[in-house]
Amino acid sequence: MEGGYARRLLQVGLRSITKEGREQGKRFGVEQYEMRTFSRDREKLENLKLGEGVKGVYVDVDVDCLDPAFAPGVSHIEPGGLLFRDVLNILQNLQGDVVAGDVVEFNPQRDTVDGMTAMVAAKLVRELSAKISK
Repeated sequence: MEGGYARRLLQVGLRSITKEGREQGKRFGVEQYEMRTFSRDREKLENLKLGEGVKGVYVDVDVDCLDPAFAPGVSHIEPGGLLFRDVLNILQNLQGDVVAGDVVEFNPQRDTVDGMTAMVAAKLVRELSAKISK
């Protein structure tokens, strides 16, 4: 956003954003959706239309946006995150020409619950890949 390489940036599932983080987001036009307001924002986020008038949409999924009950194998565990179903709904309902993406923040050294986070991350990669192939 600072360099002007992106037209729009959304951050969904924020839990411990600082005052400075909010101010920086405003300065660069970042749309920030915090967990404390997720129930109010859910319908909008589950019906996103992205990339109108652009060549493509890049989707980055940080696994640590999920509540640790669903993804304990991350470096920065913080309770109160998104449900796995919330993320799937957002991805599956997303309207836009998704051309690329990534799934990040998985830490296998902390994935101590029978590889649960690896399974969740793999499912997210699959869903994101399906979105790209459409």
